[in-house]
Amino acid sequence: MASSVLRVAIVLLSVAVFFGVAAGGKPLVVSHDGRSLLLDGRRRIIISGSIHYPRSTPE
Repeated sequence: MASSVLRVAIVLLSVAVFFGVAAGGKPLVVSHDGRSLLLDGRRRIIISGSIHYPRSTPE
């Protein structure tokens, strides 16, 4: 049992590494300046929200 789990883990890791190398992209530098994310020095503002469904419908 443990042998098959280890084998599956090794195969999945190998596939992940292969596709990571095959993508060939350079590493992305991620930082922040207090207001937004900086991806490779370019500002990216992430706007998100959520809804609490039970509070959004009339009672």
